[in-house]
Amino acid sequence: MKKYLTVTLIILTSHLLFAQDISIGCKAGISWSGINGRFDFKNFDQTQIKNRVGHNFGIKLNYGITSFLTLQIEMNYEEKGFDFQNDPWITGIAYKGNFKTKYISIPLILNLEIGKNVKYYGYAGCYLGFLLNVENYTSYSSTSSPDLKIYDMSYEPTEFNKYEFGGLFGLGAKIPLCGKVKLIIDSRYNFGLTKAAKNSDYNFNPNQWTKDTPNNFQNVYNRSLTISLGILYMLNDRKN
Repeated sequence: MKKYLTVTLIILTSHLLFAQDISIGCKAGISWSGINGRFDFKNFDQTQIKNRVGHNFGIKLNYGITSFLTLQIEMNYEEKGFDFQNDPWITGIAYKGNFKTKYISIPLILNLEIGKNVKYYGYAGCYLGFLLNVENYTSYSSTSSPDLKIYDMSYEPTEFNKYEFGGLFGLGAKIPLCGKVKLIIDSRYNFGLTKAAKNSDYNFNPNQWTKDTPNNFQNVYNRSLTISLGILYMLNDRKN
């Protein structure tokens, strides 16, 4: 299926390059990402998930189907992941950390635009993501000892899936700057439809919290909100 989707995207991109009313652009912004699902640190099931701030940037190709409907394909670099920590009053051990994931994503989007000079648009679409790298940092300190010691429990994650398929929707505006150049202000919500990590359920043993004890992922899906600024340059004008 991935091969057929890749071939389709190549054919579509080639067709758009030779079509009328084509714009090409670039963008960059920040994102707030997290997960929907269950994550437990080691053998502690009181993990609190928090959003993580990351960066994103990419390029886009925009094809005007009509005066108010456009088709857009992109290639983006995106940082995702999440922060986590526990409640030390419950476990007696204070731990915190994060997972950092980096993706290349290829969204296919349909935009609905309104306005004459400044154009406002809403859109929806889907994306295919390819995992580039994943990192984990984890530390913990015991509150049951008078001597505060911080231990590094980081490890190299292998639970995350290499591919991700998801959906997206958003709002934005195109503001003319000069001639064929427009400023793009864009906000977007991305939601994974395939699991970001493999399920790794295990039997809890509260007395086992060593580095070899696995973390627990259950039905974990990526979620992210991105805000970006960009420039769009019109290559061809629509024929009248």
